[in-house]
Order: sequence, then structure tokens, then C-alpha cells
Amino acid sequence: MSTHEPSRAAAGIPLEAHVEKLRSRCEAASRFQGGSTYLHEELGIFLSYARECGLFLESPPPELSRPPDDEGNEHQVWHLPDAGAFLKATWPDFFGMLVVHRPHEEQKASPIAYLERWHLHNRIFGDQVEFLGALAAESGLRLLIRQPAIAGKPASDEQIQDFFTSSGWKPFIIEGNTAYFDPERRLVVSDTHRGNLILMDDGLLAPIDLRVQPVSGSLLDTVTRLTSGFSST
Repeated sequence: MSTHEPSRAAAGIPLEAHVEKLRSRCEAASRFQGGSTYLHEELGIFLSYARECGLFLESPPPELSRPPDDEGNEHQVWHLPDAGAFLKATWPDFFGMLVVHRPHEEQKASPIAYLERWHLHNRIFGDQVEFLGALAAESGLRLLIRQPAIAGKPASDEQIQDFFTSSGWKPFIIEGNTAYFDPERRLVVSDTHRGNLILMDDGLLAPIDLRVQPVSGSLLDTVTRLTSGFSST
């Protein structure tokens, strides 16, 4: 396998297809046990699916043998100048955070929620993130993606707010931070700070690393209540 190629099984398969199959397995587990799946159950579902479908990389990409070009709360990042992209690897056994979560549920996202996030990022914001596969490192499970590089500068807080509210997203506060809710698509986004929205040369904004999460049931009720009680003053 060449430097930046996905696992053979992941190659050419859109994120949406993986997410649909994984969510279908979660729904089956929920029906069987009479309740929603949680982090550790979804981790087991993902591992079983990844083994069955050959999604584990045979070896780490060479970039992982050198220090990353950048690090964040969720990823280590390597620039791929020849590809005009970035290689991102989750920290071992960590797959980001949920925007909202149920009582007694961990805020940590499962591998399934992580892949769903990037599928929605592609669909809603026109990104082109590719899932390269999973890596069974000694330190823990890591998921690898490739994301196109975006030229520009960080957007201002005012530009970010206008970007969302002008498109019908409703702001609310969660964990002390501003998030947004799309009532039509029943989606929430967070981590909307300046470093995650790029102002491009054409004046448009490009989200690059937002947390995106669908909500339903009690979570939908919670977000609806939070948005209705939001005050910008």
C-alpha cells in the first residue's frame, strides 16, 4: 500500500456507506437489548465491523513515524503538500467528543459517532474527508482520515455567528461554549471557534473541524429547550 492510500476495503467506499451499516448494527443491538447503545457497546460493534470488512491498515502510514506538524484535542496532524491535504490520526482510544449526551452517558464519542461526524461534515459543509482505515497501535485504536487543505485565514467571531444564523442555525450554550442547532435537519454543531472556520479568498467560510451530531428523542428535546432559552445579551 502506498503512502497515503486507504486500506483495500476502505478504498472507494464513501463514509456514508460505512455509517449506514454501522448505525444499522447499532439499531439491531438496541432492539435486542431494549435500549440505546452506549460508548463501549458501539466500540465493540465497530471493532467487529472493521475486522469483518478488512478496515485495519496493514501498517501505519510513514508520516506517523515522524513528529506531527500539528496537534489538537482530537487528532495529530501531518501536512501532505503533494496531495494538498492533511492526514489526521485520532489519539489512541479517543474519537472526539459529543456535542450533547444523555444522562449517565460519557461525553466521549464512539468510533461510529466519529465517522458519522465526518460523513455529516462532508454532506452539510461540502468537505471531502476520506476514511483511510483503522490502526491497531500498541497504545490503542486510532482512526485515520485525509482532509483537503483549505487556504485562508481564521474567520472572526462575528463572521462565524453570521455564517450559522443566516442559514437558520439557532445558537445555544453547552458546556460553557456556543453551539448551533439546525431544527430542520435535527443536527447540532459545536467547536465553532475561529481556528475551525476558515475565511477563504472568495469571502466564503469553510468549516474544517466541527463536531456534528444528529439529535433525536430526549436529546432533541434538550436542544430545543436550550435554543428557546438562549439570549444573546
